[in-house]
Amino acid sequence: MSGRELLIEIGCEEIPADWVEGLAKGFETAVAEGLDRERLTAETVGSHGTARRLVVHGAGIPESQPDQVREVLGPPWRVARDEGGRWSRAAAGFARRQGIEEADFESRLRAVETPRGQYLGIRQAVPGKPAIRILPGILEGALRAVPLPKAMNWDASIGERPFPFARPVRWIAALFGDEVIPFRIDVTGGTPVVAGNRSYGHRARTAVDGESPGASFPVDSLAGLREGLRRRFVILDGGERRGRLLEALGRCETEAGESAEVGAAADVHKDLVEYPGAVLGRFPDEFLSLPKEIRDTVLIHHQKFFPFPTRPSFIAVTNLPDDPEGHVRRGAERVVVARLRDARFFWDEDRKVPLAETRPRLAGVVFHQRLGSFREKAGRMEELAAWTADSTGADAAAASQAAGVAKCDLTGNLVGEFASLQGLAGGLLLREEGLPETVWQAVYDHYRPAGLEGDLPRSPEGASVALADRADTLAGLFLAGEEPSGSGDPFALRRAALSMIRVLRDAPAAYPGHRSGWPSPRALLDRALDGYRPDGETRAGVAGKLAAFVNDRLPHAFVAPSTPRGVVNAVLANRDWSHSVADTRQRIVDLAKAVESGDYTTLAAASRRVRRILTPEIREGKGAGLDPALLTEAAEQELCARLERVEAEVLRCFAETRYFPAFQALATLSPAIATFFDDVLVMAEDPAVRANRLALLARLDALFSEVGDLSQIEASAS
Repeated sequence: MSGRELLIEIGCEEIPADWVEGLAKGFETAVAEGLDRERLTAETVGSHGTARRLVVHGAGIPESQPDQVREVLGPPWRVARDEGGRWSRAAAGFARRQGIEEADFESRLRAVETPRGQYLGIRQAVPGKPAIRILPGILEGALRAVPLPKAMNWDASIGERPFPFARPVRWIAALFGDEVIPFRIDVTGGTPVVAGNRSYGHRARTAVDGESPGASFPVDSLAGLREGLRRRFVILDGGERRGRLLEALGRCETEAGESAEVGAAADVHKDLVEYPGAVLGRFPDEFLSLPKEIRDTVLIHHQKFFPFPTRPSFIAVTNLPDDPEGHVRRGAERVVVARLRDARFFWDEDRKVPLAETRPRLAGVVFHQRLGSFREKAGRMEELAAWTADSTGADAAAASQAAGVAKCDLTGNLVGEFASLQGLAGGLLLREEGLPETVWQAVYDHYRPAGLEGDLPRSPEGASVALADRADTLAGLFLAGEEPSGSGDPFALRRAALSMIRVLRDAPAAYPGHRSGWPSPRALLDRALDGYRPDGETRAGVAGKLAAFVNDRLPHAFVAPSTPRGVVNAVLANRDWSHSVADTRQRIVDLAKAVESGDYTTLAAASRRVRRILTPEIREGKGAGLDPALLTEAAEQELCARLERVEAEVLRCFAETRYFPAFQALATLSPAIATFFDDVLVMAEDPAVRANRLALLARLDALFSEVGDLSQIEASAS
């Protein structure tokens, strides 16, 4: 392997575990792009990340840029020589500025063809710069390009420009071969972070004789860094950390005699620590009386521990290979017991007052400064949830009751301490009070789903409350002028819109007994706007913004890897927020199947060709005035006959919402369409014949338009 090795390690304060993998990959991509941009392309580039470091390494990087030959342009060629054929003053001035002596004019100056014509030019050799001089700029650019979920301002700067980052940087090891890359980060009021050739291991452990834990050590390569860290209890490779973590969890499960609830959490927990271990902790049996959701909030969301389904035990991930004296275990148990004791106290306090009786307190909780309190929002949600449930044949009274108290847990002690229990706490309290399942589950589920992913509410009443919540939020905050702009979305309105679309898309299939009646996004948001009683002009303006906002999000709800390109756009060409989302999805699914099985290439091409031929006025006529008696060519007669049969079949299937057979029937027109365009001159000299043929195409276009813009399929595929 030719070239040098590049090694960059950015040592930070602890990075959130769910950021590590994305930051490391983003750093790798940014470094690779920087190397390519500067013509220092590496043979390989890779990355690693832990809670305290981001590492990028490259191999086979050239020691300098390759030399270049560039074309330098001067004045237009027409002024390069005078009337006598000698080099003009303009040409001579240009040549001397490029360091060319007069004796070399003839050999160096030449005519260069450009899109703007001929110009005087020269070819100039540009030697490549040494890589060590370019790498500092690449490193700065890469650090600034790392995609940060949230940037921290830590009073740092690079080259007088502020440098926010995921967490404060504490050391940098940056090597190109055996040379240190000159790089520094200045810190206001503190010591600058200067790149060197030293790294740091585990803060509390080391296996190197005579070395204190947390001491620095020299590195000279990726292999040296990996081995040096391993001897100091840091595992650089994420896959190896995950394997060690699963082994440690397995030992604890064996000791407990039960499997813990690990799931996919190990993929994130491996980045909580640099040398994974685990200890089995226990808490008193009395806390098993707490609802499991509350225990899991304490153990999983707050402490990042793994609970057991039925035992009063948990597994704590540690940053040490062992815990011989039990200090880590006892510390974890003390924290868990204290948190569970708090949770039980708040749970018991909240149960003293029925949830519905706390509703007046919502008057003191601000929804938005221009929109009033959550008490007012609860009233609007009641009406909207009842209307939605009634439309689908669900229990409107239960939906309204649930919507009226869905936000009451915001005033309670439990949600005040454990904010992630919003909705869940209200549902649990109502269950304890003995309310019907349709009511307490609707409150419990009303934050579902968080977007396009996740579980739906378990009942149509819960879905009605969820839709009422999203629609009221969208309508109100758009009225308040809080619509998202650019990347800013402080109220998560994009997620709210996607959640609303997801429920409307999947509700008919999720609740088979309530398939019909689910409103379109437009109908739902119109009803939500009614709750705010805006004046006519304001309402029209907000409705227009909401339409654009929701329509922009509709395609995201329908794209699937198996969907042929262009099918979604083809259907959405005439299906927007005013149509049933579930029905739109069914059309897309069935059209995708039809495109895979039928000749839609011909139909897409024909749709494009027809739209080029027809004027808007003729298209709007939809074939009115078509006279079969004026069809004299066999091909046009055949197309007209087939069109009449297929048109009747398609419209009948559409009326019965059987879209796949309709789209299959449409595909049978392909041979007749192909023959028509091969054999028939549409723009015939006889005006009556020409008008009749255009009417035939307009009728064909009208049938295509019942499906959508079929030309989108061809356009996207090409």
